[in-house]
Amino acid sequence: MKSFYDHPSDPDFFTPGAEAQAIADQLRQIASPDETRAVMARWSQAPAFNLLGVPAEYPSYQPHLQDYQHISLTERYRLYEKVAFISPILMFSAPGPGMAAFAVAGLGTEQQQNAFFNRFQQTLSWSCFAMTEPAQGSDAGAMETTASPVRGGYRLCGRKMFIGNGMIADTGVIFARTAPGPLGINAFIFNPQSAEISRYALALNGLKGTNLAHMQFDDLFVPQADMLGRHLKPTERFAKSAIATFDALRPCVGALALGVARRAMHEWQRDRQLTLPQSAWLSQMERRWLAVYRLGLQVCQQTEDKRAPENHPGMVKTHCVILAEELICGLIHRAPAGDMPLLNRLWQAFRDVKAFEYTEGTRQIHRLNQGYSHPPAVSSCL
Repeated sequence: MKSFYDHPSDPDFFTPGAEAQAIADQLRQIASPDETRAVMARWSQAPAFNLLGVPAEYPSYQPHLQDYQHISLTERYRLYEKVAFISPILMFSAPGPGMAAFAVAGLGTEQQQNAFFNRFQQTLSWSCFAMTEPAQGSDAGAMETTASPVRGGYRLCGRKMFIGNGMIADTGVIFARTAPGPLGINAFIFNPQSAEISRYALALNGLKGTNLAHMQFDDLFVPQADMLGRHLKPTERFAKSAIATFDALRPCVGALALGVARRAMHEWQRDRQLTLPQSAWLSQMERRWLAVYRLGLQVCQQTEDKRAPENHPGMVKTHCVILAEELICGLIHRAPAGDMPLLNRLWQAFRDVKAFEYTEGTRQIHRLNQGYSHPPAVSSCL
């Protein structure tokens, strides 16, 4: 890879290579979501990604894999960018507890955490995080999925949309309404393979190969023991699960967009003699890329240190996606008209970064959130 690959991401345990690229290319071509398991199982790094987000209290039976298990938020940010340089499909298709890990670790009892995390110690497993709904998006206040109390537990009815790994997940966390109002929203561990759940895979243009699903719940019974946060006050539950999860991972989604953009720059300038105007434009875009990248690192570090981030996490993701879109558009317009292999790769990158607009909230939602939260002046690298 070109020298720009050696950016401020410190050397760590993940090094992009030919094997990762081959797996990513296979994932782009799968005809059925079920093939995701077989393809990922052939990747030597899959067992390590399977532990990403598993708490340290659940050590791996393979000690050499535990670097991923003990990863900090800033390291996760760096990791996401480096993986996306190969392909963001690798991150979206990898096994592991994913977003659900944040909810279970923050809300779960010891017994719930044991039951959830032990499976990732033993074998490759996939999880899902069922929050978004077809009509309401991620607006939890308008959530329509209900969890009605019955003897021994709850009956869940409703629909969830854009659920990552929803077709193949072995376990997951779903949010549903047990009562009116914001305090009536609760999280539950559930089995995505239950017969009471109807699922179908969504056809995609951006991030093709990502296993996104629509899920319909028809009287799914969830035992009372699988409701998360029963030992907490209602006011603590939602903040510790959904909001904390989103705020932690939104900069990491931005890192995925930056990784795609950096790969596009690499492809565009590889084996080419740049003109002076092209070189000047590229240098400017690299500087802007680095500024936004460091902004995300700063927010992740502040979150780790339990300090209020100087920039809204959602706006960090927004800055990353906007810059990635602008950069890739500029590369497409400056690419040689007859170089179809290069143009095809750049258009794929363009479709992928467009999809990040809808991952963890659109830019308009983040602008509204920033406005309502009345933060200090937000710096912009754009």
